[in-house]
Amino acid sequence: MLRRILLILGYLGLTALVIVATIGLVAYGQGYEYDVKSGRIIRTALVIIQSTPSSVPVTIDGRLLKKKTTYRASYKDGSYQFELTKPGYYPWHKTLAVEWPLVTMAQYAILVPRQPPLATLDTRPAIMAQSISRDHRHLAYVTGGSDGAIYTLDIPDGKPIKVYTPPKPAATDQPAETVTGVAWSDDASHLLVMSQLAGQPVHHLMAADGSGAIDLTQQYGFNFSGLTFSASNWQQLYWISPDGLRRLDVGAQAVSAVLADKVSQFQMAGDRVLYVQSSDAARTLWSLDGRGHKQELIPALPDSDAYAITYANYRGTDELAIVPTKTGVGTLYSDIYGSNPVAKVIARGVQGAQFSPDAHLLTFTASAAAVTYDLERSDLLGRLVSYQFSDVQDLRSLSWFDNFHVLMNRGGRLVWAEFDGANSLDLGAVASGFAPYATADQRSIVTIRPDGPVAEQVLQTTVKP
Repeated sequence: MLRRILLILGYLGLTALVIVATIGLVAYGQGYEYDVKSGRIIRTALVIIQSTPSSVPVTIDGRLLKKKTTYRASYKDGSYQFELTKPGYYPWHKTLAVEWPLVTMAQYAILVPRQPPLATLDTRPAIMAQSISRDHRHLAYVTGGSDGAIYTLDIPDGKPIKVYTPPKPAATDQPAETVTGVAWSDDASHLLVMSQLAGQPVHHLMAADGSGAIDLTQQYGFNFSGLTFSASNWQQLYWISPDGLRRLDVGAQAVSAVLADKVSQFQMAGDRVLYVQSSDAARTLWSLDGRGHKQELIPALPDSDAYAITYANYRGTDELAIVPTKTGVGTLYSDIYGSNPVAKVIARGVQGAQFSPDAHLLTFTASAAAVTYDLERSDLLGRLVSYQFSDVQDLRSLSWFDNFHVLMNRGGRLVWAEFDGANSLDLGAVASGFAPYATADQRSIVTIRPDGPVAEQVLQTTVKP
């Protein structure tokens, strides 16, 4: 009988132990653990730091740990100063805010070499304009002076190829045709060439290798100023004529009737065209799809002569950022094609906006300001989370390197920084009016930079060797 009682008590004890252990494991998994010093159960959140290069020693609040990246540990709510150092690289340091129940993941730590590998891809007497293809694998640039032409370059291993020379040299009765700009189709199969002849705009369309050039201006007889490739079909291009928004269909060799009147500006957004329709009463934002279906998105835009507009799709939701140049107020409109779009004012005193490649971050910029809105963290915490850059002066351009880093032309200097402005590095000179770009593999930066007083280089700087 005693043996039976002991056996039952043993089973009960084992069951209780399993229950306690299970509760403990669940609590630990949810961030609860026992603090020996205080004798209390506390909440903790996981911190993960990944780095390029990997296996870098980790320092926290000035204390060197025995652990290296990839680093994982749990911390109580609060702010902690982490640092990664490796000989031959600039140190990485970041204050990370830990907030239960979120995982604080810094998977973006890149230690940039103190002497990053440089490669000169081309040198020309003068470079007047540039265009990077959507996939960042091809660069086109316009040269000036006696070498006035268009060159293309496959990145990273291609050689410069001259694909276009103005067909009309100077004559006694008229000046030469001067190339002013170039743009890639979304699939990088074709180039649109903009030039000036006798003070009038001229537009040519040609294959990426320079073949099959068509003088669109001469063939169709329109002033195509502002002509832009459709995102889904290089044979369809849009522009604003004096009568309104029109489409040129090169495949069908036809120009559409007016698609919308009183259009002050437009731009491509995925497979649709977004355009601002202006009247004496209001400025309205509309969407036009490839089948000609129109949808009013914003019935009353703030009054302004022009708007910076950028579109992205974030986790299945259509997001639209708009900055009226007159007010400088950056607003994010979410679910713009849905029945209940939501508008949030994110920044003030700004002039432009850009989404990160995966659209989880949105940066608003001005010449002396930059602020990044975190869509992902804002959704998780249920409040607006944004990061203000410090010490921004003479910001001429900002482009995304990857989902967590930006490239800036700041006063003619190439500046690398994280999405919040942290770990900012000056990586050298860049030509005054040119934006830097990431290569397709997100390992290098392509810039146009001065090469002495009379020449310019196409330069590749490798930050992830």
